[in-house]
Amino acid sequence: MTTFLGRHSEADDHLDQLRWLGHDVRVVSGGHDKESVLEAFASDLDLPEWFGRNWDALLDALRDLEGRQGVPIELVWDEARALRQADPEVYRTVVEILEQVDEERPDLNVTVVAR
Repeated sequence: MTTFLGRHSEADDHLDQLRWLGHDVRVVSGGHDKESVLEAFASDLDLPEWFGRNWDALLDALRDLEGRQGVPIELVWDEARALRQADPEVYRTVVEILEQVDEERPDLNVTVVAR
């Protein structure tokens, strides 16, 4: 299940709690359009060179995202508010991709922080 946190929620406390629980917390910061969002995911998650910077490639890369054996991955898309306001369609596409990966992978949870 994807978790959504707003700008007034305690996002930092949430992330600290996940780390304290021993989860592998991966944070992707922001993006204001499609290109910058794809670049943020590529750089912040250190995605492989084959990552084509398109929606299908993002879905494939997140499906293949590796973590430590037996440790849940907590994928956090932080600072998503700017994109939600600037381009709601691109925002919805990213959320749909994150939710799809969240549903497919029992070892991965997603949090979207709109601050």
